[in-house]
Amino acid sequence: MEYIIGLIVLAVVVYAFIGNKSDTDSVSTTVSTPAPVSAPVADANKNGIVSKAELKKLTKVQLVEYADKKGLKIKRSGTKASVINDIHTQL
Repeated sequence: MEYIIGLIVLAVVVYAFIGNKSDTDSVSTTVSTPAPVSAPVADANKNGIVSKAELKKLTKVQLVEYADKKGLKIKRSGTKASVINDIHTQL
């Protein structure tokens, strides 16, 4: 009796595997490209003055990119707060 139940379970699993395989052959997959990452905007209100509050909204990586773009010298290994202070004092 146990062998019969085992064979039935095995048959169901094999049938499900073969049935799903034929379904996936007809499905085409599409690869979506990620959206381009926009450059960090430190001067949100475009008044030419970058405040510490505006800098705090950016991530540390964005702050480092912003400093590179502006040609500022910062300590990359410092904390986010020290990077913000370095950028703000040089602007």
